[in-house]
Amino acid sequence: MNKTVETILSRRSVRNFSAKMISDQELDTIIQCGLYAPSAKNRQNWHFTVITNKERIDEISDLAVANMNKLGLNVSDEAHIFYHAPVVIVISSKIEGYSEVNAGCVVENMSLAAHSMGIGSCIIGQTRYLYHQSNKADANRLMRIPENFEHDIAICFGYPDGDIDEAKPRKPNVVEYIR
Repeated sequence: MNKTVETILSRRSVRNFSAKMISDQELDTIIQCGLYAPSAKNRQNWHFTVITNKERIDEISDLAVANMNKLGLNVSDEAHIFYHAPVVIVISSKIEGYSEVNAGCVVENMSLAAHSMGIGSCIIGQTRYLYHQSNKADANRLMRIPENFEHDIAICFGYPDGDIDEAKPRKPNVVEYIR
């Protein structure tokens, strides 16, 4: 099996990270792979906020959890949406079409690059809860989202702490061919 296919098939979301920081070179490589993701009409209309400040990561997590609880989602106050990973990257895009698809390509490129280097990742959608009960401008400032951009998604990175789960069986009957 070729290495690219092997990386894709073996990548798993990591939800238990060690406190060890990834190197600047590894982080730069992951970011570079995100920058080379495909985008609609090659607009590359994204912005990455790279957060390694533990206090800021914890603040974003705490606010998201508080807002989730205000919405009645009953999340433990001890929950951490980034699983205490030492690096979080927030992806935002200019307000125009296809940003969610573009951001999806970015986080997939980044997660596969990280996995190929022995670094774990988890794609995080809960950052969207910062916008449900909080002031949008305050949330954008907290995550340094530029003016005229909107939040898309986040992804966290770090070295896995413990074993990685095996892949769950794939759902049957989800592929249909028209030949």
